[in-house]
Amino acid sequence: MGYIWMVVPLLPILVGIGLAVSLIGILVSVVSRIGSLQQPESAIPAAGEILAIYGFAIVSFYIILAFGAFAIYYMIERRNGHFRRQQRLFSTLQKYLTSKTGVPGNENAFRLWQSSEESILEERDRPAGLWSVLYLFVTPIVGLIVAFNLTQDLRGHEELQANYQTTILGALNEAGIVPPTLPPSRPHKRDPLLFIILTAITGGLFWTYWFYTLLKDYNQHFQDQAQYEDQILALLKPQSPTRKCVTCGGAVPESAKFCPHCRTQQAS
Repeated sequence: MGYIWMVVPLLPILVGIGLAVSLIGILVSVVSRIGSLQQPESAIPAAGEILAIYGFAIVSFYIILAFGAFAIYYMIERRNGHFRRQQRLFSTLQKYLTSKTGVPGNENAFRLWQSSEESILEERDRPAGLWSVLYLFVTPIVGLIVAFNLTQDLRGHEELQANYQTTILGALNEAGIVPPTLPPSRPHKRDPLLFIILTAITGGLFWTYWFYTLLKDYNQHFQDQAQYEDQILALLKPQSPTRKCVTCGGAVPESAKFCPHCRTQQAS
């Protein structure tokens, strides 16, 4: 999810500043006309300008709401999709490694199953459509609730995943598979309750930073998860049978006619 979505918290601030500057400019213009001893009626056109600003404010308000509702929907849906995908991965790996060891009752197999069940029970889908519709009517409150849930969900999700990764290394050893060196994860232990307090104290300004962390933290987590999955799946992927090259001794797929290292033709 690109950082172009930062337009959601920044747009209300920019529009508010623009409207305030325009309104001040109109009021200053009215005062200067009256103060220069002109007819008070000369200030009447300012009423039309004020109405135009009011109309622009109404249109801007609904545009901002639409952007916010769509962002809320997208953020919750990517959370749901990622959690569902990892639940399938947990379940598949647990069944595969249990079948490899042939010992369904061992401790690591049980812990893998436990993590899979815990993820299914605690990381259920959140209704993205419902929350985005509610955002249109109760903007500040719903926005904070969604941000609170997303922040808390990621924190719990990463704790569950860390425990799972520790367990799966032991399960791989038991299955006779040399476990990979997994890349270090970047935990995001942010306190959503503290963020709500800071948002209230700053009159909503802290919300801009909070929204930024939601984009950044989830993006980083997805990147770390992709690297982790690639290593695990590459390790479990069946390897093609190979033979030694007659010239350089390198590994050559059995179906290959030439060595991929030295390009020497192999005997059929």
